[in-house]
Amino acid sequence: MKTILVLDDEESIQTLLNDILTDEGYRVILSDDGEEVMEILKKEKVNLIITDMMMPKANGQEIYTSIRVAFAQEGKEDLVPPAIILTAHPGADKTQFLLMMEAGIKKVICKPFQIDELLDAVKEFIS
Repeated sequence: MKTILVLDDEESIQTLLNDILTDEGYRVILSDDGEEVMEILKKEKVNLIITDMMMPKANGQEIYTSIRVAFAQEGKEDLVPPAIILTAHPGADKTQFLLMMEAGIKKVICKPFQIDELLDAVKEFIS
């Protein structure tokens, strides 16, 4: 069973994503704190990260970049799961999108999102 880490500070989004992804047969780990992500990734085999862009302490791109840096320092960069960013800012300009891609973000999905769009992206990156 593939595992997806959902990182979002909104409980309603966590619940929605948990329900959608669980119904599709994925194991879901929920977190609302970017600081605990490294602990989760050290303990769990995560196949994909879905993170909100705007988080209280750091944005999703910063969190993902810190994950990549930490794993690279340990020589384990090949263990970093791909990531999808959810953002409520549909105007995330091309420059911001390019920075996310450089950080290794595989896809940016705007909120409110279509369930099919999310599931298509999950299937694309988790297979």
